[in-house]
Amino acid sequence: MALTAMLMLVVGLPLLTLSVEIVRMLFVDVHLQAAVDAACAAASQAVDITHFIQTGEVVIDPDLASGYAEYEFNSSVVNAGINYYSPSLSGFSISGTTVFCDGSAVMTWMLPGIASVDLSASSAAEARARR
Repeated sequence: MALTAMLMLVVGLPLLTLSVEIVRMLFVDVHLQAAVDAACAAASQAVDITHFIQTGEVVIDPDLASGYAEYEFNSSVVNAGINYYSPSLSGFSISGTTVFCDGSAVMTWMLPGIASVDLSASSAAEARARR
């Protein structure tokens, strides 16, 4: 009985803690991808309406798109309530009617002595409109 208890403390508890940390890392990765997807989708909504009405051509306003992407990304990650990670929208570019976004996060393990994990996510969204 005492041997089983000692084995559980020495082997079982660290493995249980590590498995919880791995699940938390997967959760952070999925949440980062969702935030980058939301940022890209929001940025693709920044169509220059005046230009579209005059010419019928879809053009994305870069300043407005960047603002939409930052706002949506920050709103998504703030509401998550995840501890020990630092997300950022690390890349943003526009090519024609397509918006490309990159995000990254550094997750610190709750277990001491384990190096931080760098996570990254990418997304693309296209703006479409009809007259």
